Amino acid sequence: MNPIRAVIVDDEKPARDRIRRLLADHADFAIAGEAADTATAVSLIDRERPELCFLDVQIPGGDGFEVLRQASHKPHVIFTTAYDQYAVQAFEVNSLDYLLKPFDRRRFAAALGRARDAIRQGGPSPGPDLVPLLEEIRAGLQGAASPASPAQPETGPPRIAGRRGGKIVLLDPREILWFEAEDTLVFGRTREGRYLVGRTLFELESWLEPTGFFRSHRRYLVNLSHAGEILPSDEGNYRIMMRDEARSGVPLSRRQARRLRARFPW
Repeated sequence: MNPIRAVIVDDEKPARDRIRRLLADHADFAIAGEAADTATAVSLIDRERPELCFLDVQIPGGDGFEVLRQASHKPHVIFTTAYDQYAVQAFEVNSLDYLLKPFDRRRFAAALGRARDAIRQGGPSPGPDLVPLLEEIRAGLQGAASPASPAQPETGPPRIAGRRGGKIVLLDPREILWFEAEDTLVFGRTREGRYLVGRTLFELESWLEPTGFFRSHRRYLVNLSHAGEILPSDEGNYRIMMRDEARSGVPLSRRQARRLRARFPW
């Protein structure tokens, strides 16, 4: 079986070198070329026609949006970006995955797993619908950064993209009961089911803790607004019982129980 051909688009050589080193651990991927600016990236993609593109957002001569708009060939895309979480959520609607810098080896392998599955199973590459979405995101980000733009009222936390059954669902964090980690993957649990999200628990905790989420366990981040009871469990641990129909229980470690008592003494 031929290897999956990938190109790396990033204006920083250390970033390109890191992706190259990480890809060396995966024999079923091959690097077809690298580019550090928009024009070179477009030429490289149309000439080599790779199946996969690791794409940064901020590059000379335009940006990652411009690369996708100009290139005739549309590869699958994994974003490798330091962009803020709002942009990343929107990117994920049409990209295979994103890697938020700095990313580790395990997170990179998880992204490659998604790419491998999509490409080997003949999944469609991003079509023309990707470009209007990214143009809309770019316009929104530029507008938000403009000093002349009026301040927008805060209406609650932005949506989080979750995958389930081949669909992308934009989840309202206020409706998420908890997040749970399984190896390198993180899932968000709602009353309707479980959704794969492209974030780490650390990222989610940093972002959502001010809105009422609490890291109850190394593998769980729980939305306290949906919590009903705290019950003793084994060996001095506890379980947070949720107010869903199943009365689901989320682990609460002894260490985190001490932190939670600072909020809700018992």
